[in-house]
Amino acid sequence: METLLAFIVNDGVLCLADAGITRSIVKMKEDEDKIMVLEGNKLLLSAGEPGDRAQFCEYIAKNLKLYNLRHGYSLSTPACANFVRSELAASIRSNPYQVNLILAGFDNDTGASLFFLDYLGSLQKLDFACHGYASYFLLGLLDRHHKTTLSAAEGVDLMRKCVEELQTRFLVNGKYVLKHISKDGVMVIPFN
Repeated sequence: METLLAFIVNDGVLCLADAGITRSIVKMKEDEDKIMVLEGNKLLLSAGEPGDRAQFCEYIAKNLKLYNLRHGYSLSTPACANFVRSELAASIRSNPYQVNLILAGFDNDTGASLFFLDYLGSLQKLDFACHGYASYFLLGLLDRHHKTTLSAAEGVDLMRKCVEELQTRFLVNGKYVLKHISKDGVMVIPFN
């Protein structure tokens, strides 16, 4: 029932995640921020079992900070995506994490990038990505309307179209968190 959605716009990446935690038919929480800021220039969107999601995202954040302290510089977004993928893949045989992820980032030398990761450790660089049942409804809409040349305002309008589509077609509706990452850092955009 979780929704993760992100796409590249001309000056960065827009990221949207639902704010609910459910178990079967019970809504346990509806104000969870599933978009973690990593090192100020990356966003990690996560969906899955709440315990696995929280533990794995904290593990990644702390290891990226440790890398920065040991070496004196941060990993680029593609390098970070490969690190996350390797950690997911390594955990499959011992203690698998049931998390699906989208990693978005902005690097000064290469610009915006977006990576789709699933719980099996697969990794793909994309212009737009979606996890959860929402992908059944939104991938066609994004295929038709998304362009990497969209401005941030046009991207927010496209996000609103996506949420309207979910509210029309999807059984479960809730609140959403929207964040924009660019060369200026992370900005939370009021949404709902």
